[in-house]
Amino acid sequence: MRKLMLYGLYGSFAVLAAPAWPEAVTSAPVGQSSTARAADGDAKRRFAGTWKLLTIERLGSNGDVLAPLKPPAFGSPNPVGFIVYDAAGYMGVTIMQSGRQKFRGAQPTPEEAKAALLSFTSYFGTFSVNEAEGTVTHHVQGSLNPNNTGTDLKRAFELSGNRITLKPPRGADGIQSRLTWERVPDLPKLSAYQRQLIGFWKQVSSDRKTFDGKVVRTTPGRTGFLIFTAAGHMAVHLMDPDRKRYAAAQPTPEEAQVALRTYGSAYFGPYEVSESERYEVTRQLGTTTPGEAGLAVRHLEFVGDNRVILKPPPEVLDGKLVQGFVNWERVTPPLRPAQ
Repeated sequence: MRKLMLYGLYGSFAVLAAPAWPEAVTSAPVGQSSTARAADGDAKRRFAGTWKLLTIERLGSNGDVLAPLKPPAFGSPNPVGFIVYDAAGYMGVTIMQSGRQKFRGAQPTPEEAKAALLSFTSYFGTFSVNEAEGTVTHHVQGSLNPNNTGTDLKRAFELSGNRITLKPPRGADGIQSRLTWERVPDLPKLSAYQRQLIGFWKQVSSDRKTFDGKVVRTTPGRTGFLIFTAAGHMAVHLMDPDRKRYAAAQPTPEEAQVALRTYGSAYFGPYEVSESERYEVTRQLGTTTPGEAGLAVRHLEFVGDNRVILKPPPEVLDGKLVQGFVNWERVTPPLRPAQ
């Protein structure tokens, strides 16, 4: 089995077996019958899980499949993406197109920012299913595209076996996208420690302290989710509040630069945990910044059932070596062992 050699946060080496890369609660409306609530819950459970993107196809007005676009446009070949639905009603999606170009400098130019923004999809929120209508609606709480924040995105769906297809409404040009996803199976054995981490988490605060315990910086939690799934996949969606919308449907390069900067962290990939060493490692498959994918390693500290503190590697801040403490609070119920 392939191994990952990681340099520990405090100077020791640790070896992890690399994973075999496996690949919201919305309240019932007032007056909704118990039968309707049960049906809604059953529909959410059918969707619940981790889904890997297989293809994005473009359909013409008569339903024929059109030629794919040139990378990195949406609908070009070989995208990488995952969508996570939770039985409690929360969701998050990330899609990265192929052929994205790295920034030439430390910060993107407006034109580079626009290219990066238009070749990466990331949003999060809750979802509801209308099985009679054959639609699923994503109630977007936050999105890389600020114009989508606070909107409802309805998709026609077909769910069959381990595959689901989603079709957004046709665009102004009459073209419709068809996205096909395949369910990623849950890992066969999950320890109690892994189960502690699985679910949707919201950020409470982020602190940086010197090693003698002095707080040098504290920032409030950002809007979004940290997601760990039973399939061994994770994703991060974090953004600043009150982001500015585009003046039109498409951003100017300058608007894209601001949107990319204020969305902050967004990446996804498979993860593993080490209970003995108390840390988590993610192999990033995609990030908002082109070419930035790598390994993310964080020590874990659980505080009861509903809090976890992630501690990234120490960093130098204002000439001092400091340790970060990112505090998260559970949003979805803990994963219980199968009966």
